[in-house]
Amino acid sequence: MPRLTDPGRRIALGLAAAAVAAGLAASLAKLFPWQRASREGDQPVADAPYDPRENESNLSVTGLPDDALRERGITRMVLGPLPLPNGAVIATDPLVQPEREAFTRRVAPGDYPVTLYQAQGRVALAELGFADGTPARWELALVPGQDIASLKAGEIFGYPVDAGLGCFMDTAARAAMARREAQEQKRAGYSNYYDDVLAGELKDSNLNWVMHRPLPDDPARVAVFSSGWGDGVYASYWGLDAAGQPLRLVTDFGIIENGDGRDPQEIAVAAALAGLTPEQRRDSERGYAALKSDDRAAFAALLDAGRIAPETPIEAVGGTFTFEAIRLDKPEALERLVRHGAPTLMPPYLQFGDERKTYPAYARSLKTPRSPQLLAVIEAWERTGSTDTPSRGQTQP
Repeated sequence: MPRLTDPGRRIALGLAAAAVAAGLAASLAKLFPWQRASREGDQPVADAPYDPRENESNLSVTGLPDDALRERGITRMVLGPLPLPNGAVIATDPLVQPEREAFTRRVAPGDYPVTLYQAQGRVALAELGFADGTPARWELALVPGQDIASLKAGEIFGYPVDAGLGCFMDTAARAAMARREAQEQKRAGYSNYYDDVLAGELKDSNLNWVMHRPLPDDPARVAVFSSGWGDGVYASYWGLDAAGQPLRLVTDFGIIENGDGRDPQEIAVAAALAGLTPEQRRDSERGYAALKSDDRAAFAALLDAGRIAPETPIEAVGGTFTFEAIRLDKPEALERLVRHGAPTLMPPYLQFGDERKTYPAYARSLKTPRSPQLLAVIEAWERTGSTDTPSRGQTQP
């Protein structure tokens, strides 16, 4: 059933399974980095205790109306009702660890709606709803053998994903999947459950989700969905009311940060633009039009008058004037921007790792080489922090 190709992942998943089977209290996050921490480069604070509120801003977006979600770059999609005939809930990668135990907390038997929240084109949250209302608190969902007291800040208990999929199901659905696979294995040419069963059902959603019914004569269903950025370890949380009754169960796939589903660059650009007056926005738009059209006189006039600056954001593209002068290969414009104090260090939202933090590094990283004239401006910029003479062919306005 699993689609495993990387030996290292096989070993890691084996260790994770062994830890659960042995009832060890160590967090699986010690075997698989927590997605948010791994993307930002943060390290868990080893001497601080686990704080159940640390993910609350992301989980709480499930209570927002659709218009408020859209402002945060998040969309809501109802997948459909999921039967839980015995009230047990299993959250797992259905192809890698279908045998994973159900959560220790149970709900009343019934059919409950599954809702997915997308951000940045990916499934960011998966929600199983039990009752209306706003959670008074959130609680990490545990399986037998896990002890929340063993966790420290930045650590979680979650299920490992190695097939790029997560799911909600109950024990009856798991049994139905096992029977379906046993039937399929008798068929000549059978390869695996994903390729021969799930892939065809997932194609209508661009491989993102499906309410899978393993057997036509069995009501059991499995809510299957893609797991955010893909492989990793993902935690689930109970949203509880004031009396401690579950209102919802949410799996967080690490896409949303601080309750906002937009790309960090988009958020940073929006924040920078919010600091501009309407007149400054119009000047930025005019300056960008002049930059693109090589209207040097208009560009110089705006820059010399202080109506635009090298690091002024451009709403249409999200970059600064310095960034766009390099991207569009405009050596004369870049030289003038340098003379007006353009820094070599890019703003954080334009940086990419350790290798592209400065504008010169960005210019040299582009697949299409920049012109010799622009590279000459950059070399002078790096040597002196300014350019001493006009670029060859430049006409001073």
